[in-house]
Amino acid sequence: MKDVQYIDQFTAGFASGDAISSEALILQDFLRRLGYESNIYSQHFQEQDGGLVRHFRGYHRKKKAILIYHHSFHSDFLHDIDHYPARKILIHHNTTPPEFVERYNRQISDQLTATRTRLKSLAHHFEIALADSAFNAKDLREMGFQNVDVMPVALDFSSWESLPDAAHLDFLNDGRKNILFVGRVFPNKKHQDLIKAYYFLKRIVPESRLIMVGTFHPGVRGYTAELFNLTRELGLENDVLFTGMVSQGEIQTYYRKADLFLSMSEHEGFFVPLVECMYFDVPVLAYASSVIPETLGDCGVLFGDKDYPRVAEMMARILEEPGLHRAIVDQQRERLPAFELSRTLTAFSRALEQMGIIHP
Repeated sequence: MKDVQYIDQFTAGFASGDAISSEALILQDFLRRLGYESNIYSQHFQEQDGGLVRHFRGYHRKKKAILIYHHSFHSDFLHDIDHYPARKILIHHNTTPPEFVERYNRQISDQLTATRTRLKSLAHHFEIALADSAFNAKDLREMGFQNVDVMPVALDFSSWESLPDAAHLDFLNDGRKNILFVGRVFPNKKHQDLIKAYYFLKRIVPESRLIMVGTFHPGVRGYTAELFNLTRELGLENDVLFTGMVSQGEIQTYYRKADLFLSMSEHEGFFVPLVECMYFDVPVLAYASSVIPETLGDCGVLFGDKDYPRVAEMMARILEEPGLHRAIVDQQRERLPAFELSRTLTAFSRALEQMGIIHP
């Protein structure tokens, strides 16, 4: 331990409540309790988070330092990371494949391509590479990373029940079935497929609504416009809700009031909302893409064909058959312990042990 004094982290973006930001805070607390000085650096963050994070231009550690780099999307820091003498650990959260974004924003698409190329060139600069799923670990190995281990996303279950229901969301108690999706409004999430499946569900379960919780990305306004246009074309303006950015209390309320979680996403690196559904007893119906089957394990309901009427029929069954609803929730509850924080910290400690920083 005496050979290392600082163990710092870098995230491309930082926002309170964001999964990667929350993980960085959890790891920071763990490191500080071990006796290390530990700060979080980022390129993009809001003023209200300034007490939790520092701008990456202020990072100048030279001796007795370890740098933990969280890889999720483009950052200027990535281009200079090999110039820092600190020993390095990578935590790979994956990035959206550029083909999902190309038609909406060529600049972002090119950034995603360049970021992946850059990360691949740095494979030998990281002593340890941690991936938050086996899916992401496979991705790292394909890029040439050697010392790869899986470390589940750090989740603090105790923080999920700390806030009361948001009073202004009382309309969710009006008797309508609430179909939920949580995730930023970005092309890989395939919100348009959620809307199309819900269009057919509306015919079977008229007293229902589709709620899509997530921030709007300014770089893909064309995608957002397509979603609003589709909603109008299908006559669903009064049945589909885009929430935009929400508080932690609001998102917990949406989970508590949800009757079903539907995912049509075609690329995820871990997908924390699935674990949140396990915690809040929301049955999951999801398209079996990328990491989603791995995250769900033997729970939830997966489908491999985006047949919208058929998906709507599956949704209706889960909503209308209490026994099926309960069976799915029970399986999800059994799956939940796989994501306990102790498992994450065990994997993280193992990485530090391999580097000779701490002892078993």
